[in-house]
Amino acid sequence: MHTAGMSNLGDGRIVVGTARSERGDAIDLVRRWFDATSTRDLAAAGDLMAPGPRITVSGGHRFGSLQDFAEWGARRYAEVRKQCDSFEACEAAGGFAVYVRGEMQGAWKDGTPFSKVRWCDRFLVQGGRIVDLETWSDLAESRLAE
Repeated sequence: MHTAGMSNLGDGRIVVGTARSERGDAIDLVRRWFDATSTRDLAAAGDLMAPGPRITVSGGHRFGSLQDFAEWGARRYAEVRKQCDSFEACEAAGGFAVYVRGEMQGAWKDGTPFSKVRWCDRFLVQGGRIVDLETWSDLAESRLAE
């Protein structure tokens, strides 16, 4: 059987759609943000964020720009590297929430190293831009254990 406008797939074949979902697009956006921040390309990462993003980190520290967040981190840490173990997205009020989990390692400003610290970031993506970032980690717990 041949139907006009369709390819002849034969009997019993399955057609799989290849269209991207908004959820997949939100995850891709956050992956690009991590790629940019991991190479310290704050301009590229900032371009993926809406103007005046809300950034909140463990301890309730709040920032209105990626630059302010990076400057705060530079005063605390000699270096930080995040390993992303999973990306998950779901619908949220006004957009999609993308949760990213993993472990981080690095060193405090005094040179004391840390490793295998669990973290979780939640990004809110609206209209193709990151408007909100909340991040939590066990970093304080690891400092207490030293």
